[in-house]
Amino acid sequence: MNIKTIHKITLIMALTVGFSCAGDFESKCASCHGAKGEKMALGKSKVINTLTKAQIVSALKGYKKGTYGGEMKTVMQGNVKGLSSKQITAIANQIGQ
Repeated sequence: MNIKTIHKITLIMALTVGFSCAGDFESKCASCHGAKGEKMALGKSKVINTLTKAQIVSALKGYKKGTYGGEMKTVMQGNVKGLSSKQITAIANQIGQ
């Protein structure tokens, strides 16, 4: 099996089965915000693990609607556009206070 076939199978599985909420932070956020939300993403964001769950939900929903954000708004909009309310809540529960 070549790499293109593997990528196609992975994409089909992701679209069919969906991503588990537990892995959303790791797959969407950790590369910039750190494994526990302890970093300023690209040196520009807030340290998100200091935010409350409600603040995280509000920010993510605001990014999704396009009503929230600063310098990294466009990047964040792309990262949250496919998240469901359930996934947003799961991320907030995982890292929020």
